[in-house]
Amino acid sequence: MDVPLRPSTPGSPAVPSARPNPAPAPDGPALSVHVVAPDGVLWSGDAAIVSVPSASGSLGIMARHEPVAAALVAGPVRVRPLAGDVLELAITGGFVVTDDDEVTVLVDALAPPAPA
Repeated sequence: MDVPLRPSTPGSPAVPSARPNPAPAPDGPALSVHVVAPDGVLWSGDAAIVSVPSASGSLGIMARHEPVAAALVAGPVRVRPLAGDVLELAITGGFVVTDDDEVTVLVDALAPPAPA
């Protein structure tokens, strides 16, 4: 894979240039997403992006993401389906695994709704 190089200061090696990660086109690559709780599947389908609250901070996953496995903490799981509204689930914790554009979010439990 050819990576464009940006000029460096004299005497130092050239370094790869940073490129922004573009948002996927609606007809572009998709993720196959499964959000699962102990009592069953909460959501399953194709999505453009998934955001989860990992123990080391918010983790956004798009198509072609590096394989990852991470512990989740309490917070929102957001799924942007290819069609329809963004799904948001408040969780108490769990685990996420992604590989080959497949994302599985294993949820300990849904967080109780906030008091009104």
